[in-house]
Amino acid sequence: LPPVKTPSEAHQLPFPFNIRWGIGGWKLLFLDGKTFAPDPNLSAELNRGAYLVEGPGHCAECHSPRNPIGVIDPSRRFAGGPGPEGKGFVPNITPHADGIATWSAKDIAYFLETGFKPDYDAAGSSMADVVLNTAKLGAEDRAAMAAYLKSLPPRPGKRPARGSDEKKG
Repeated sequence: LPPVKTPSEAHQLPFPFNIRWGIGGWKLLFLDGKTFAPDPNLSAELNRGAYLVEGPGHCAECHSPRNPIGVIDPSRRFAGGPGPEGKGFVPNITPHADGIATWSAKDIAYFLETGFKPDYDAAGSSMADVVLNTAKLGAEDRAAMAAYLKSLPPRPGKRPARGSDEKKG
């Protein structure tokens, strides 16, 4: 893409988030700094899917609830939760009944390519932007992501009541 000539705007964070040393402390406590290492017990496809979902795709960042200090709840990783932008709900993407249990790996790969769900609904909100990027991946990478998502442990999510401001994704 051509470079943008607009200068970056300064961050506008409220106290205490505007204190940079606090971020260093948070990172020291909650980030391990490890790079991805393939699991020798998984197939090449599942390792590729794990790399894409956990790394560049960083799917858990939106599809997981966080505690009050912003740490993803590991017991509910990928189980959906409040939208990170402060509105709506991000769906459960584990193979649980309130997640993607009824979706086949082909359904997931197709969704990552087109944004269309098996029930003919479409990705909405920021997930529509994500699909613009996953659509550019090769079919093998989308299939690997789908296989990895289907291999996750099923976790119940806390889906909002019908008719609420649900974020499609």
